[in-house]
Amino acid sequence: MNEKVSSRAWIIEIIMFFTYAFFAVNWIAGSTLTPQIMEYFGLTSFASATLISNAITLAKIIGNFLAAGILVKLLPKKAIGLGSLLIVAGCLIAIFAPAYWMFILGRFVMGFGGALYVVYFSPVVLHYFSGSKVLPVVNTINSAAYNVGSILAMIIVAPVIAWPKNWQYSMGFFAIISAILFVLWLFFGENFQLASKGSNSQSFTIGQAMKEKINWLLPFTYSGLLTFYLVLLTIFPISGLAAINASSLSTLVAIGGIVGSLAAIWLARVYHQRRPVIIICGALMSGCGALMIFTSNGLLAAIAAFLIGFFMFLPMTSLVLIPQELPDMTPGKLTAVMGLFWAVSYIIETILYFIIGFIVDGMGYQAAMIFTLVVSLTFLIGGFLLPETGKAK
Repeated sequence: MNEKVSSRAWIIEIIMFFTYAFFAVNWIAGSTLTPQIMEYFGLTSFASATLISNAITLAKIIGNFLAAGILVKLLPKKAIGLGSLLIVAGCLIAIFAPAYWMFILGRFVMGFGGALYVVYFSPVVLHYFSGSKVLPVVNTINSAAYNVGSILAMIIVAPVIAWPKNWQYSMGFFAIISAILFVLWLFFGENFQLASKGSNSQSFTIGQAMKEKINWLLPFTYSGLLTFYLVLLTIFPISGLAAINASSLSTLVAIGGIVGSLAAIWLARVYHQRRPVIIICGALMSGCGALMIFTSNGLLAAIAAFLIGFFMFLPMTSLVLIPQELPDMTPGKLTAVMGLFWAVSYIIETILYFIIGFIVDGMGYQAAMIFTLVVSLTFLIGGFLLPETGKAK
């Protein structure tokens, strides 16, 4: 590709970014409205609400595995449009669901669409921005899409919920925004070649990706970070181990993640190697995690929480660039690679999270957090095992 990036490429990037960001807003809005939804369907057990989380996890795994095949069969415009349409359709099914199982089905459909979308970021970026100096910047922006959605949710979800005082209307408001983005994609989305001329990588499948060692190393590396992040958001706040208010620490982790994402844009432009960033950030992330969890000093805990988020998101651009920079990589092959990456990452995270729950029940929160810290070291270990695809410049 040329150094110059077309205006259409930027329009496509903006539409995809906000589609995924508002997928996050939709999802968080649904989670925030859980008490009203439970009351509406006459649910008395909070355990019933966990079916929603299980539905989204299953949808992510299935969607990630199928993403490459769907892209090859439908081509980019229809495949990405399908992901966007499923996000909207899932919202509508949930809103008009006459029974709780239909509501869960709607969340599954929505999660499936989001799973396709997160995989399709990579081939689109590789096609439109490869060879351009903005490639690392676009990767960093896309990795922050869900975080941006979380921030938007914090700003607008509460006022929207308070306005109609009806969970269907509240979710409908965000569904309309996703629908507008879907229509914009129909106008501006386009097909592009998935493989270079003379290459058979367009038909590169998940099965073929499984035969390559690096495609197992990538999710192994990321799974520890992903598990650590989810535990910090869900289990740590109720553990009683926080030196100060746990919600404040979670907020600081999120703020640190935003700053880390911004710093990653600068770092990718001035430093062109990948492994050192992953190794150093992995070590510092786990170290700051241990400090935040076990210190009794509130100030130290707050600083450590911010740095955890910072060192979680700073290396994400480096990690995503490794598969993009592998020899003979094409959009078609990259879709299969990233589909396997996300699917295996969530499978490992689900298993680890299940084990952590057992540890909480059997040995308590402190033992569970120690296990989580050990698990987080996969990011550091993976940094030593992954190939270096960057330049020494």
